[in-house]
Amino acid sequence: MEKSRRNTVGSIKVSENVIVKIAGTAALEIEGVSLRPAESGDAIAKLTGKAPVRARISGETAAIKLEVFIDEGYNAVKAAESVQKSVKSAVQNMTGFTVTKVDVSVVGVCFKDEDGAEVKNGEA
Repeated sequence: MEKSRRNTVGSIKVSENVIVKIAGTAALEIEGVSLRPAESGDAIAKLTGKAPVRARISGETAAIKLEVFIDEGYNAVKAAESVQKSVKSAVQNMTGFTVTKVDVSVVGVCFKDEDGAEVKNGEA
C-alpha cells in the first residue's frame, strides 16, 4: 500500500515497503539484535509465512511489528525497548508519519558454539 500526500508543489508517495526497510535498518542498529539468525536466510519467512518486519499505514500514521533474535548475553527486554525507540524515531524522522506503535516480539536467542559459530536457540 502507498500513502500519498499532496502539497503545493505536487504529491509525495511513501510505500509500506519503505517504512519496513527503515524499521528493519533501525532495529539492526541496536547491539545484540538481529532479524534472522545468520544461517537461516529467508527460511523463517518461508516457514512462518511472515517477514520479520511488517508495517501498516493508516492515514498519516504507521503501526510496525518486528520479530527479532537476541544475541546471547544481551538483556532481551532492554534490547526490545531500544528497538522500539530506534524504529519509532527513524520512521517518524524519515517519513513524517506518526508511529502509533512498535510491537517487538523476541522470537529466539542466538548462541555461539565453541568455534564461535552462531547457533539458533542453543541447537547444534
